[in-house]
Amino acid sequence: MQNCDELKNKFQALGINIQDKNSLQKLEYVKILPILCELYEQDKLTLDTIYLDLNINKDRFLRDFAVFKGFEFQALKEYNPYFLSKLSLKQMKECQCLVFQEDENFIYLAFAKIPSNELLDKLQASFKHKFIKIFLANPSKIENFIEKYSLECEINDLIAELKIELTHSDKKDKSAVAKLFELICLQAIKLRASDIHFEPSSEEALIRFRIDGLLGVFLRVELEIYHALILYIKLLAHLNIAETRKAQDGSFVMEFEGLEYDFRLSSLPLLYAESLVLRILKRKQKFLSLENLEFEAKSLQLFCQSIQLPFGMILVTGPTGSGKSTTLYAAMSEIQNENKKIISVEDPVEYRLSLVQQILLNPKAGLDFNNALRAILRQDPDVIMIGEMRDEQSLDIAVKSALTGHLVFSTLHTNDAVSAISRMLDMKAKPYLLASALTLIIAQRLVRKLCKHCKEKVSIEFEGVKEEFFEARGCEYCRQSGFVGREVVAEFLFIDTNLAEMIRENKSKNELLAYARKQGFKTMFELGLAKVRLGVTSLQELLRVLR
Repeated sequence: MQNCDELKNKFQALGINIQDKNSLQKLEYVKILPILCELYEQDKLTLDTIYLDLNINKDRFLRDFAVFKGFEFQALKEYNPYFLSKLSLKQMKECQCLVFQEDENFIYLAFAKIPSNELLDKLQASFKHKFIKIFLANPSKIENFIEKYSLECEINDLIAELKIELTHSDKKDKSAVAKLFELICLQAIKLRASDIHFEPSSEEALIRFRIDGLLGVFLRVELEIYHALILYIKLLAHLNIAETRKAQDGSFVMEFEGLEYDFRLSSLPLLYAESLVLRILKRKQKFLSLENLEFEAKSLQLFCQSIQLPFGMILVTGPTGSGKSTTLYAAMSEIQNENKKIISVEDPVEYRLSLVQQILLNPKAGLDFNNALRAILRQDPDVIMIGEMRDEQSLDIAVKSALTGHLVFSTLHTNDAVSAISRMLDMKAKPYLLASALTLIIAQRLVRKLCKHCKEKVSIEFEGVKEEFFEARGCEYCRQSGFVGREVVAEFLFIDTNLAEMIRENKSKNELLAYARKQGFKTMFELGLAKVRLGVTSLQELLRVLR
């Protein structure tokens, strides 16, 4: 509960203890509405407290607050830049209001707060031929609309400037294309995007951001602007700008708001032009500790014990983008110290770790996975991290390394933990060697987390039983997606003596799974369902990821 002594005192006068959940659930909304309105108007109570602590829908309260103060409420469902342009950006930001509609006689204004008469007179002077009509709206939604409109204006100004530059060769300190690209990157970082996709078609080009694993359109540009952007980005990455028929890879570093970011670039020739994808990686990334990865408590304890072993092989499996690297980096961060030599083989090196000797592969120079692995073993390492086991040879070296006194971390692309054993056997791993080398297999996925500001409890029939789950609704905080951030769902298959013997005897996947379940093994779906019941994610999101 937000620290508001006045709220506590006023509620206690009504016989309501706001520290008591049962008391909160029995609140008579009509009875407490005047108190909430008074404190909200005085900025002593926030909308977040009203929703998160008192479980009162924000729009419902704002609608009632508006009526209580003699105004109408506006939900502001549609963003319309035409109406927003009726006021200058400076006016919108200063007055925290915007135009959302107009007719023959009126201009309709939505305010974040109750406006003063002086402010209304000032705004009326801006519309000499029409009267202004006042509404109240959600302050966060007004702020988001103004921010979105401001960004659109800035982008349009830069595109117009760039068009002039393309026809005139006047040199400036910083070109419009550089400013436009930096603006795109800054917005991607603010929105927590992991990738920026530049995709051409016959008539226009899309710039899309991948946020929490899903792609969404950020901007549409003309092909003339797109080609200028692509040329500039390729120059930044030191690629051959004359080569447009072959795929190329590159990288560059940029700084935003005092932080450095690595951008990994991949270009691909398409029918109309080149497509580019930029992966965004923050330098000096603070990795989540294993305790903060939200693993099941018992599995986490055994995992921490496993990474302290002097030898063995620990695998993390899952599709691309399932957080495998994050788990491995968190594990290495946990065990790195001056008494251990840790060497990693990666392509590419995603993040830099202190006290870890990181090898960036260069196949053109003859430094591929297998050559690097052989060289590593002559460097007397304690721990080896292999970015990915790609073929029989790299798997064979990894298994033998685990058997000769090294702790080996690696990744594999399989759907679940038990399938990883079958995959390695298919890759010609000898069952008796694999049984002795394997310590732990983790299979994981990332699910989007429900926005705590707008998630709603619903009754859903699941497997013949009605249960109460939470589902996504969408609000200004999550940009109407219903989700903010992601969380890992992971199953842990620990290789004990009996399971190792079953691998040695080449038992089937079903037999391995049946034994593991008897020992308490839980599948990703079961663990994900527990997170659904806790309100971390939705059932629909879990089924989307694990379908």
